[in-house]
Amino acid sequence: MLTPTVTATGEIGDSGPVEFIPTLREDAEQPATTDLSMRLEISLEDATAALWLALRDGLELSALDDEHLVHEMVLEKLLAEGGNAIATARDEMHHQKPGTHEARTTHALRTITTLLYGTAKTPRTSGTTRGGTISTLDVGRER
Repeated sequence: MLTPTVTATGEIGDSGPVEFIPTLREDAEQPATTDLSMRLEISLEDATAALWLALRDGLELSALDDEHLVHEMVLEKLLAEGGNAIATARDEMHHQKPGTHEARTTHALRTITTLLYGTAKTPRTSGTTRGGTISTLDVGRER
């Protein structure tokens, strides 16, 4: 079996080029022969759901303090998981009970994606940083 040794390049928001592992090719038995390029319009909630999936797969929330990693995770999860998984994750996030760890995590993820990708009316300007740690925002575990 071939392992993914080639990276893909994508862009999310105004991130500029971001290299990520195209997990669609993971454990592929034949080499890739064609390049694919497309533009996908996604919502902030779609980007948040992609991060939700990354956390569900074991990524630590604190890792999302790395802006570049956030871009990579959104691109990888959109490709690897697809639109149906993103829709399911959006639904899961929407149905979290207020005050729970999961609800606070959802809030933190929405904060991260809003700060990085803004809204259609107010896009994030290049060079703007989040200005600190976001991942710990109201996310402490229940005691």
